[in-house]
Amino acid sequence: MSLLTISLLTLINYYSREAFAFSIPSAHSPCLYSENKFTMVPFCSIQNYRTHSGRFSGTILQSSNREFSDFDNDDEDEDDDDDDYIDLDDSAVAKFKAMMGIPEESKLGEEEEDDDDDYPEIMEDSDLQNLSSVDELISFATTKREVRTEVPATDWAKPVDMSDISKSLMSGVCLVANPAKFCEDLATSGPPSLALLSKFGLTLPPPPELGPDRRADLLPVLILLDRHPLRGCHALLLNRRTGYLIGDLENQQFDSNDGTKSSTSPTPTPPNLGAFMIQPLWFGGTSSSRGDQSSSLNGLDMIHLCPLVKGARQITEDGLFHGGDPVQAQEAMSDPSLERIMTGFDFKFFVQSTRWLPMQLEKEIRDGSWFVASVSKEVLFKSRDRLGAKRAKPLWTEIMELLGGEYKGIRDELYSDDQ
Repeated sequence: MSLLTISLLTLINYYSREAFAFSIPSAHSPCLYSENKFTMVPFCSIQNYRTHSGRFSGTILQSSNREFSDFDNDDEDEDDDDDDYIDLDDSAVAKFKAMMGIPEESKLGEEEEDDDDDYPEIMEDSDLQNLSSVDELISFATTKREVRTEVPATDWAKPVDMSDISKSLMSGVCLVANPAKFCEDLATSGPPSLALLSKFGLTLPPPPELGPDRRADLLPVLILLDRHPLRGCHALLLNRRTGYLIGDLENQQFDSNDGTKSSTSPTPTPPNLGAFMIQPLWFGGTSSSRGDQSSSLNGLDMIHLCPLVKGARQITEDGLFHGGDPVQAQEAMSDPSLERIMTGFDFKFFVQSTRWLPMQLEKEIRDGSWFVASVSKEVLFKSRDRLGAKRAKPLWTEIMELLGGEYKGIRDELYSDDQ
């Protein structure tokens, strides 16, 4: 018994001026307190606690001869256990269950039966039957197993039939790099073209030592903005960050004509893009956007999901837009007429872009440098930031998996060393 309990009992005895016997359920002899002194006695259990003369009463110890006597008659001892329980009628129990949200059918104190369906089966019986040794069991347990997750209906990608390039190559389609044209170890017809690599800021083919996810991040994925018979094709690279945020451009002042800093001519005040300050600035390619009328600002391109941005042009059937006024977009994205209130994460901003001369992209497609696909806006705008120690799936990887078939096989070939 703790010192606190002994102290409390001491106080009770002090005010009642009656001696109480109590026992400590331990392997040692209990400490017994009387009005005069502490006495050590063999272990005993006191049971008959009732109210007597408005105070607690119990078995009184005669400390001198260690004899016990009771204040009450022996006839009353038979019903002492009745005081330990409180009778509850059915209405009280029902009220308590209703307050606690317990179904009427269930009984208090009863444990619900285990439902085996609440836990997924980790190993199939057939898998266990095929294991004939401890070594095989250890190998099976340590092997990475593919986790099957249901793909949302909004996440999709479909290959585009390029039998007639002039009709199929239009705004909104995605260009997905063929690793055989960008990775030397996967090349099937000579080493990758340095001119093709440099178009996307690569000086050398991505080596296997980088790992499959990092190599997939370096494989270009672009969205085509425009195709013109005289100006050629214009696209944005979707999977390359600059390392800057839109807020970093706040102090940048650009010349109104060429998009570069000017120290001689007066420069306009940069627009207030407070709603987009924490949005990343993406690298759209190695071609300058100076003088491009389709740019939202001088040298800055924007794709987004908001249909109410002035000057924006819809480029996909499922609602992906290009261009428009980013200042007015900050008001448009909270318009109550929208299906949902939008945020800065529904916008992507790019510096520079990617361009091809007339018929140049068509030739690269025929040579097998690009797979052409239609990809949902949800996949293109999905956040791919690292979640703790786990890397997010690269855009190139997810598109190839969603395309399935031979495209999934190409993806598996890139990841073969990681499996």
